[in-house]
Amino acid sequence: MMILVLISHYFAEIANGLHFLGFGWYAVQMFFILSGFLIGRLIIERKDHVNFFSVFVMRRVCRTFPSYMISIVLIFGVLWIFRNETWTHFTAEFPLWSYLTFTQNIFMAMTGDVGAYWAAPSWTLALEEQLYIVLPLVFFLAPRRSWLRIFIAIALVALVLRTLIFTTGIVGETWGLVMLPARGDVLVAGVIAAVVYKERLVDLARYDLLLRLAPLVMMCTCIVIALIDPSQRLFNIVGPFLIAFGFACFLLAVVRGAPEAKRFEGRFLRFMGDISYCVYLTHLMVLGLMHGLILHAKPSLGGIDQWLVTVAALPVAVALGWAMTTLIESPLTSYGRSWKWSDRKTGSDLAHQGARP
Repeated sequence: MMILVLISHYFAEIANGLHFLGFGWYAVQMFFILSGFLIGRLIIERKDHVNFFSVFVMRRVCRTFPSYMISIVLIFGVLWIFRNETWTHFTAEFPLWSYLTFTQNIFMAMTGDVGAYWAAPSWTLALEEQLYIVLPLVFFLAPRRSWLRIFIAIALVALVLRTLIFTTGIVGETWGLVMLPARGDVLVAGVIAAVVYKERLVDLARYDLLLRLAPLVMMCTCIVIALIDPSQRLFNIVGPFLIAFGFACFLLAVVRGAPEAKRFEGRFLRFMGDISYCVYLTHLMVLGLMHGLILHAKPSLGGIDQWLVTVAALPVAVALGWAMTTLIESPLTSYGRSWKWSDRKTGSDLAHQGARP
């Protein structure tokens, strides 16, 4: 996924870029779906441990906060140092505290802008952290038999909200792209897959071929929609929904051991997966800083020199991501994992186990 984001941000979503390489959007949807599946599965498996909340919060904080906070401070520090350079100026700037409190997506919605472009990808982390607050509440407060219906309802509500936003103009279109209620379908698609998988609600083996074909069919459908609707409104309404459930289906096939799973086990892909979080947080800063320091301009692909700087930024972004992963993310994630789940469980878990055949 990180490879697609790098290609898209470095070579497509850039001045004079090759726009046909802009598949980073699909990678972001995949990130949401995979994250939703992993968190949903974890909550289902561990929710009845008496120390669930303390361990869950500590592990999430150790896994996501340090690298994120350091990246944001680093980005804003570099922007401040070079504040007099035109290549550090953006059309809108959000306060630092909005990034530190994971509320920058609200500012994006209100202004219709991404703010400091180097930190633009962080809006996805804002949605993730907001999801971490809401998701456990649903699992704990709702009856187990209602989980699937509730998450499907959340997905459908998100689709309706985006339809209203993009067809009526009641709020700016950015609200439909970066706000939690309007992106609920993508965020809970992986959770729905986790519920189906862990609760054994469907005979997945029976639908194996359909599950494996789903993402290809949905991607082709989205491409057709994008081609026939130049305004992209229809794509922005239904595209996330189609992709979310297409990849959620494929994820169910992969966790069952689909042959395609082996394609993601190569050493290079595993390496990129391990460092992807830190690369994701800092890769736009690396690109912008290198273009600024070397060419005294914002990133573009209008000339050979700009191409050379962009290509050179790739290994630098990977190296920085690896260093941050090695020095910050991995040690603190390991510490978070030292917080163990208690052997004691609540009565609801014992009752649930007793009810199973």
